[in-house]
Amino acid sequence: MRKLAILGLLALLNTVVLAPRLAQAQNPTEIRLAVIPVLDTLPLFIAQEAGYFEEEGLTVELIPVASPPERDALIQAAEADGMVTDIQGVGFFNEARTRVQVVYTTRVALEDGPVFRILAAPESGLRTPADLEGVSIGVSENTIIEYLTDRLLEAEGVAGYTTEAVPAIPVRFQLLMAGELQAATLPDPLAQAAIEAGAVLIVDDTQFAESEWSQSVLVFRAEFVQEQSEAVAAFIRAWDRAVQDLNADPEAYRAIFLENVPVPETVQETYSIPPFPRGLITSEAAWEDAMAWMLDNAILDEAPTYADSVNPAFLPEIAPEPDTTPEPGS
Repeated sequence: MRKLAILGLLALLNTVVLAPRLAQAQNPTEIRLAVIPVLDTLPLFIAQEAGYFEEEGLTVELIPVASPPERDALIQAAEADGMVTDIQGVGFFNEARTRVQVVYTTRVALEDGPVFRILAAPESGLRTPADLEGVSIGVSENTIIEYLTDRLLEAEGVAGYTTEAVPAIPVRFQLLMAGELQAATLPDPLAQAAIEAGAVLIVDDTQFAESEWSQSVLVFRAEFVQEQSEAVAAFIRAWDRAVQDLNADPEAYRAIFLENVPVPETVQETYSIPPFPRGLITSEAAWEDAMAWMLDNAILDEAPTYADSVNPAFLPEIAPEPDTTPEPGS
């Protein structure tokens, strides 16, 4: 009789413990992500294919978009709950009121892993940052690319350059390689393909990784964060599992990378997939520097605050081992 009572108690305890998980599995929370096909979003596809979102009780819809304006429009219309973007994009969203919140840093520049590079056209004769004096550099205006261009050249002591707006990155690449642009700022892996085709590296963000100028961030609509905080935490746990897998064996995910990120054929097999950070979020210093640049360039009339725009509450969901976390500049 006593043995039966103990078995009954254990069964009851198992029911109590498993009930929330069973209910979550039966009633998964839906999250919609607006996704531009760039390297920064790779963990999304890994987590989706591995079933990590489903294991966390989530149904995640990845909505493909072709451009930042299309992505941002979905967020504004509440037709998407989250996205991977940059700090400048968050500044735009939150100027009038807090529409989105940063919950995680998704990618950073590393000493051996650039995010952006300033390149010169193959036959331009430009070789050093000083050579860019008087040169027009192709960028996408009011974005992290223009911000980073300014910060990198400022650090190199170059001031007498101009910028030319070429929003579409593939077009910017083509104009650079044809010599119609003397210089341009491009993201990897496209920048690597440009170099292999003859473009000249002038400067990249690896030399200034500790500045945190180059970073992409995971954001959700502020209302979604408030109303679905458990779902956001679950999403970050799934993202982190995917990052651990990717960092442990990047080559195992090359097929997923090539399927979801446009990569020029010349570097499809040779481009080294960089490690992704774990347990990081935008620092106040990085936020303030980006907002100061936007104010100085009259992009914003008033800068949103760090406290309203960056939400570190979900970092405890991730407890990475110290030796597996790529820090900016490491």
